[in-house]
Amino acid sequence: MNVIVLPRLAAEDHTQATPWAQIAITDSGREPLPKSRCPRLRDRLHLEFMDVTPEDFRRNPAFERFRPFMFDARQAGQIIAFLDRHPTAELDWVVNCEAGVSRSAAVANFVLEYFNSAQKRFLPPHYQANPYVSELLREMAAQTY
Repeated sequence: MNVIVLPRLAAEDHTQATPWAQIAITDSGREPLPKSRCPRLRDRLHLEFMDVTPEDFRRNPAFERFRPFMFDARQAGQIIAFLDRHPTAELDWVVNCEAGVSRSAAVANFVLEYFNSAQKRFLPPHYQANPYVSELLREMAAQTY
């Protein structure tokens, strides 16, 4: 199993030689990724949420307009259920968001943790995993199992 993080533009045309599944994250209201031309894509989960945290609302009231579009427990549950549908190590994972830096890194790191992978985590300086997404995924996984 290998986990890859990509920005949206790279994810739209992603193809690879091995079977893979994708968690595609877009900003709320943005069109989902087009259908993949790669015949080895086995399944795709599309989620819409903004890259915000509760801390953003405390620091800047202007962020309040994004509150209805933040990551939630229902979406965390969808990710966990999606991972549970594909439990084998023979499947690679591609996780993307708009920039491929924050939301996707948080979800990709969770995928690595969930499957107890020894693969290197997606960390700074290249990645800035959204701490709220990471925390909520861990909380939901703990409640589920």
